Amino acid sequence: MTRSLNLLKVENNLIYYTNEDKDYVLSSSSRALINKGLVVFFTKKDRDLIHALDPITKFDIKWYGFLTALYLAFLLVAIPMSPHSVQIFDTWQPAGILIFPLTFLVLDTINATLRYEYAKSTTYFGASMCALASGLIALTFLVFDIKSPYKEVFEPLIYLFLINSICILSADQANNFTFRKLSMILYKSPLWVRSIISSTIGQAIYTIIWIGLFFNSSTSMDLLQKIADNYLFKVGYAFALLPVLYGLVISYKLLKSRKNDDSSVINKNTNLI
Repeated sequence: MTRSLNLLKVENNLIYYTNEDKDYVLSSSSRALINKGLVVFFTKKDRDLIHALDPITKFDIKWYGFLTALYLAFLLVAIPMSPHSVQIFDTWQPAGILIFPLTFLVLDTINATLRYEYAKSTTYFGASMCALASGLIALTFLVFDIKSPYKEVFEPLIYLFLINSICILSADQANNFTFRKLSMILYKSPLWVRSIISSTIGQAIYTIIWIGLFFNSSTSMDLLQKIADNYLFKVGYAFALLPVLYGLVISYKLLKSRKNDDSSVINKNTNLI
């Protein structure tokens, strides 16, 4: 892969560019350069121009809002359930195990349909929400004399939300960063390759940090077994969610294409008036 690309000109909505040695001249749309991850090889000035030629639409804003809402909702449900264990395939898993991996599905959908910057922002939203929830619950207990059963329910969430805030900043962002890098290196490969590799890396980081901090114990065979069981289940779940990922990406493309067609009709009718 070339180390840098140079923008030559923009003509008829196509961007003409060359490599640093000027061995060739290629043309592409701004959307194609962004989707393939090639935009990162341009200078910041050229990157800003390429992104400006492919502005986010009203439909993209709604789509991003929808996915971010799902992401935050999954976190809010899965995190409080995680201290409770359920038995799945002869292993003991956190009760939120069927919900939590959906957060990685959402991030991969944002990376695939929009771009890295939006997935990164969603990650920051999730981490900030968990940190804020932890702080506000702690403040409430500090100010008011809250008795059981509310204390038994909410007090553990102070530490739990704080742990997950750390996990999100490290693991979820690692997932986004890996997806972005793979989009640059393996942009010709199927979407599922980028999704599985980025998810397995992100889930590994999340599992190690979360179980290590939550159980707050030194390394032991029991702790390593918990990490292995939890991680392997998440990897298997990531494979099972691939049809859902493809369904979301296809739905986005179809809906956006329909919106673009509607806009063309409106513009055409406006010209006739």
